Amino acid sequence: MPVKFIIFILLSIVVAVFAVKNMDMVEVSFYDFRLNSHNYNVPLLVVILVSLAFGFFLAWVDGWIDKMKLKSIIRRNNKTIEALDDELRRYKKPSLPEYTDSEK
Repeated sequence: MPVKFIIFILLSIVVAVFAVKNMDMVEVSFYDFRLNSHNYNVPLLVVILVSLAFGFFLAWVDGWIDKMKLKSIIRRNNKTIEALDDELRRYKKPSLPEYTDSEK
């Protein structure tokens, strides 16, 4: 098993145990776009899992952006390599036919 998978499973178990042990209701307050205050009572489990999921999502988006940047760099470098290969082929002199004794 890969090490990342084992660490992920262990962290998931720790979060699950922590969440199950903290099933109390908590008040979540936030402002909407009109700056009106809203208060909701939700289980702490929901707050923990939503926060964890949001963190995973942000990490995934960051990784995806980095991956797209790297793909762009690789694509640009491949185009540069192709252009340099074409230039090298243009400047390469054709080889002269070899001289043999049978051609006399």
